[in-house]
Amino acid sequence: MQITAFIGDVHGCVKSLEVLLNKLLKNYPIQQIVFLGDLVDRGIYSREVLQLVTELKSDFSVEVMRGNHEDMMLDFAEGIRNYKKNDWLSNGGKETIISISGMKLYKRFLMGENIFEAFGCDLKQFDSVLKNLKLYYIFTFTDKKIFVSHAGLSDFSKPPEEQLEDIGIFFRKIKYPYLWSREITHMNEKYFDYTIIHGHTPINKIISRRSGTAPLFKKDANGNILTINVDTGCVYGDSLSAVLTENGLDFESETVKCKK
Repeated sequence: MQITAFIGDVHGCVKSLEVLLNKLLKNYPIQQIVFLGDLVDRGIYSREVLQLVTELKSDFSVEVMRGNHEDMMLDFAEGIRNYKKNDWLSNGGKETIISISGMKLYKRFLMGENIFEAFGCDLKQFDSVLKNLKLYYIFTFTDKKIFVSHAGLSDFSKPPEEQLEDIGIFFRKIKYPYLWSREITHMNEKYFDYTIIHGHTPINKIISRRSGTAPLFKKDANGNILTINVDTGCVYGDSLSAVLTENGLDFESETVKCKK
């Protein structure tokens, strides 16, 4: 039996990630680990999260989806400027600069210095993770196919590879369908023959639940799984979660309460 684990938005919560991984590796024969994006920002341990994922790649097959927060961070570090100057910093980038490069570099930024080259240099130690980010990935099992991206997608009439067609240039630059869209929360019918697994929108912002949220399985009238949202809001004090499957048809989930 070989299990694939899909882990939701970590956002620098390395202690929660360590507890969740220990639980998964103790109880399941994990072969592959898929991170749904947003490893960084908001939480204070982005460096430690990236280091842990780097180490995991030595022992497991690891795929990391490109989240909107990785996109903003790399945009800043590489001087691309698809985003406005403060877009990333106001969305948790401050914490990531301090975690990766230290308070001294962040203070240089506050003094008006352009620090993107220095930050980009510090970030290179995690190239094995950050240079291989995927916008989306399709997992094919015997009877089922799973589509995975950070935010899902936005046009339910088009196959995955056509999602960037017929949208404005800005939305193509930031790969909106895969990184920023929230249309998946309104999806009520099967997307071709895929089950969709995603993160991006914390479940507590979609429906009212108590803290300690578990992944949200959205099903059709016949009980078929349409989408699985694995963003259970760890960085907001809720939980970090994973869904696991062997065959793409049956799923289990594991959740750990946020560990500060």
